[in-house]
Amino acid sequence: MNWLEVKKKSVGKRYEVSIILVALFLFLVPSIALTGVTEDESGFYLGLALMGTSFHSDLNSSVFNIKEDGGGAQISVGYRFNPVFMLEVAASGSNHETSNSAIDAEVTSAQIFGYYRFLPEKTFRPYIKCGLAGYSLKLHYGSASARLNGGGIAIGVGFKCFLSRRFSLGVDFTHDMIKYDKAELSLGDFSYELSTDEHGRLTTLGITAGYSF
Repeated sequence: MNWLEVKKKSVGKRYEVSIILVALFLFLVPSIALTGVTEDESGFYLGLALMGTSFHSDLNSSVFNIKEDGGGAQISVGYRFNPVFMLEVAASGSNHETSNSAIDAEVTSAQIFGYYRFLPEKTFRPYIKCGLAGYSLKLHYGSASARLNGGGIAIGVGFKCFLSRRFSLGVDFTHDMIKYDKAELSLGDFSYELSTDEHGRLTTLGITAGYSF
């Protein structure tokens, strides 16, 4: 077994590993929720998430396809207006292998979410969220690259458990529906832009850590 086969197997397991980690974390929720810790009603929030990703694209064909399973991270900044409503701005990225070992795919996004958080003044805070986002899918092949840009909507659910008034751990599930409308082809200093009509879907499952100011 060569190093390339090992790499393919490890990437293919990222989404499964994230599910196992989330399941283990869920076993800790009952004991964490008994601590009785709550957060302040309003203020800023800083978050970080490590996630497994599943990506589907119209670009996939019998000749070339982007492999579904990948992994990535997200950083976010939010503001809690009151105990139930929060706005968040997030930036995320994930890597995916393709059917061609020489080509790598990278999915990035910038998102703005509105949150509705249940159970005010409780340690365990489930939530729902929805938002708008801009997306970029970039394919790398040596000095050549192709980038698709577009927009879409995202919806999600999750929860946070507060270990103190400031620090929380949680689980987040988000589904993004993407429409790519512009493409840019680059080779060295040469680049060419054109319109396109491609669609994609990105599903993420991750463990989050947050600090409330």
